[in-house]
Amino acid sequence: MLAPVIDLRSDTVTRPTPEMRRAMAEAEVGDDVFGEDPTVNRLQEHAAELLGFEAALWVPSGVMGNEIAIRVLTEPGQEVLAEERSHVVQYELAGMAVLSGVMPRVVPGDEGRLTPESVRAAIRPYMYLRSDLGMAVIENTHNLAGGSLYTVDQTAAVVTACREAGLRVHVDGARLWNAAVALGVPPADLVRGADSAMVTLSKGLCAPAGSLLVASKERSQEVKAVVDGLRERGSTEYL
Repeated sequence: MLAPVIDLRSDTVTRPTPEMRRAMAEAEVGDDVFGEDPTVNRLQEHAAELLGFEAALWVPSGVMGNEIAIRVLTEPGQEVLAEERSHVVQYELAGMAVLSGVMPRVVPGDEGRLTPESVRAAIRPYMYLRSDLGMAVIENTHNLAGGSLYTVDQTAAVVTACREAGLRVHVDGARLWNAAVALGVPPADLVRGADSAMVTLSKGLCAPAGSLLVASKERSQEVKAVVDGLRERGSTEYL
């Protein structure tokens, strides 16, 4: 008898367990437009508490979560600091340019990680002819760097350097759960001090789809406004 084949092409190759399928079929539902789906509301509340933020919003994909965060945390004409192999640079259809009117400023990383030194080196003196940095994106774990991760101290150091430079910070935590397990720390410790973070449910957690964007209550209202605006524009194909 042949041994079962384990598909290791990607952690996206996951399927819900029978118990998860049963929970889906039996889930209490309500109208999402009016925020009346109790199951989704509980998920969002739990995610916000787990990650140390005031509010969370379920979105269909990690790309959508990242791009909404960029939209909310920047102004058109700014730049986004990111490690050169980051997902927001390599795999998101130039979404930050299309949806937010910003462009990336990439820097080489330490195994995919931004460092306080790389943040400080990216800051340029003001000149009216060029754009300024508005925010930075931390990817933990880093996909194209082989799953390298930021420790709690490394995250804190980068966030501090960004704050000193006047930059907002978003954590692309599509695989944050993996980093938390590997380090043996609560997930909230790996996003502390950031303005927002995105975590994905459809990879190692086996959900069929979905991610969560966490932020403050004030920013969560901006997030919802962005989602409604993109829906009206028909721009969700980028998300």
